[in-house]
Amino acid sequence: MKKLKNLYLKLLYEVHFGYTYFVWYFAKDEKLSPKVKKILQEAEKDKHEIIIPAIVLLETIDIQEKKKVKFKMEKVFDFIETKENFKIADLNFLLIEQIPGRAKGLDLHDRVIVIVSKIYEGIILTKDSEIKKFVTTIW
Repeated sequence: MKKLKNLYLKLLYEVHFGYTYFVWYFAKDEKLSPKVKKILQEAEKDKHEIIIPAIVLLETIDIQEKKKVKFKMEKVFDFIETKENFKIADLNFLLIEQIPGRAKGLDLHDRVIVIVSKIYEGIILTKDSEIKKFVTTIW
């Protein structure tokens, strides 16, 4: 764990199985791993920077609107707006042009998340075994 501690400078959220770990954190869902929960709690205290790919927020909206999770998006938006160390990685042309040919085999949204991880040199908070083939992850 100590070896990874220095790598916590930049972390990414990842969406998987129709639920976001970000929502799990706010909903205090027990499915969230203790290690990830601790990282996010520390991030709330400005100990880590969290980079949230815009695609993750879009998927979170979709999940919430389909009523898969009882959660208010306003709570997520308010939280992000008040925390300087929680940043949004925009879905822009510079990111999109890096997608072709990279992280093949993943769904498009997961490929975007992997590319964001590479751009920011970050670690993805996920238990997705397919994403682990392409980047460093923590669960």
